[in-house]
Amino acid sequence: MRRRGSRALAALLAALALAVSGCTGNAGTSEGPPPGSGGEARIVLGVDAVRGLDPAHLFNLTPSGDANRMAAIYGLLFWVDSATGEVHPQLGKSLTSNEAGDEWLMTLREDVEFTDGTPLNAEAVKFNYDRIKDPDTASPLADMLDGATVSTDGEYRVKLSLDEPNLAFDTIIATSLAFIASPTAIRNDPDFANNPVGAGPFKLDEWIRDYRMTLVRNKDYFRTDRPYLDQVTYLTLRDPLQRSNMVATGQADAAVPGSELSFIDVAESDGMRVASAGTGGGVMLMLNTAQAPFDDLRARRAIQLAINTDDMASVIDPGSSAPSSLYGPDSRYYTEGTLTAGDREQAENLFDELAEEDGPVTFTVSVPSSGLFVRSAEYLQSRLGEFDGVRVEIEILDNASLDQKVFSERDFQLSVQIVHVSNPEPNLAKLLATDGQTNYMGYSNPEVDQALEDGRTATSDDERLRAYNTVEELVAEEVPVLPVRQQMPYTIHSPDLEGLVLQGDGSLLYDRLQVSR
Repeated sequence: MRRRGSRALAALLAALALAVSGCTGNAGTSEGPPPGSGGEARIVLGVDAVRGLDPAHLFNLTPSGDANRMAAIYGLLFWVDSATGEVHPQLGKSLTSNEAGDEWLMTLREDVEFTDGTPLNAEAVKFNYDRIKDPDTASPLADMLDGATVSTDGEYRVKLSLDEPNLAFDTIIATSLAFIASPTAIRNDPDFANNPVGAGPFKLDEWIRDYRMTLVRNKDYFRTDRPYLDQVTYLTLRDPLQRSNMVATGQADAAVPGSELSFIDVAESDGMRVASAGTGGGVMLMLNTAQAPFDDLRARRAIQLAINTDDMASVIDPGSSAPSSLYGPDSRYYTEGTLTAGDREQAENLFDELAEEDGPVTFTVSVPSSGLFVRSAEYLQSRLGEFDGVRVEIEILDNASLDQKVFSERDFQLSVQIVHVSNPEPNLAKLLATDGQTNYMGYSNPEVDQALEDGRTATSDDERLRAYNTVEELVAEEVPVLPVRQQMPYTIHSPDLEGLVLQGDGSLLYDRLQVSR
């Protein structure tokens, strides 16, 4: 891996090494860390927090983006195990529902304060949730609280009354509503997004945009024995190879390379360790069911049958494999072999049938400019080009254009995206429900909507399992999306960094990190 670096890369790494060399040692807090603790973790991410770190305006909540920074500064009320989808408490104490699932009671710990000295109590949670719900906030999370009434029941209890039952609402809280900010700081600082105040294990000390963010230990963290570290320093490098090289050369302790699983083998061969979790979802083809040619089920089925997903996964991301289910192998909902296997002969028959009616099946694959997505588009163009009745073009978009064309206007035919499904709620529901927030495919099926509803309101594990298996079967039949590569969030790290636990879509629990050097 190191042999592939260029002189420019070496210069960049040297500059970063100089930048981080002055960031080690004691954070200057009045109380030191617990015995046997201390030190600094230098972590390399892919992008800076371009819109700040306001929980109501989450933008890039991925492990290589804002999710890790948010987890360190705010902590989490509750968190989800990346592999199993199980919900656990952190700043919160308990989260329970009535039998119907339309009334939830959140109980908070009584010893949690924000780093400005104000309490993280029921009023603070209500303030944050009401702010997300307020149309003037224009929060992308507003849908998560649509139809929910938030009230307090004493100083440390929050009641959430839902207009529709949802026995999986705890997962929604743990994945999308877990970050709580200081109401006092929000009210007093118009630039709060760039001066975040939370109750997490660390607090912001310095932020040099597009370069470095330094966090120092929160000496008033509710767990007196944590965090173990004095300091966390985030560095920003867009190239995943450069991120890995920083760890391999000892200039960083951990890095999130991003979407490509091929870096795992390279990292391990260079003596690094890998913390990972096999979640559901993954790289998916998104077929726009509201535009030709994929408004015709036959065209979608033809794509499904024409693609050997095992081959595609190995080409676009060497060393990876295709998923056999929408859900991860450790999920309670996992059923191997639900997704339809390829069949070139059937695919050719469908393509020929469509071509006889309206000419060749012609479409454009619209993807972001990073390597995994471009390789996916090129794979589709190459393999589908082997069929006489198919014509495929490629459109590579920058992030702003992708956001507008695919996510906002939904003016595309086929795109390639990554969808995490550690639990059906909320990501799978957002993807497949008729009014789902990330249903860019324009897909609508009353049976799927009903199955999702049945899963949310099921009162037994067996009922919930049947409902979500029905969703998976209908997706395999109607192909609004086609999973082509398994999902495995991961962080590479030096052997000296310990205590890495992945939560949610793959960010870390920062009060558990330790350095042994």
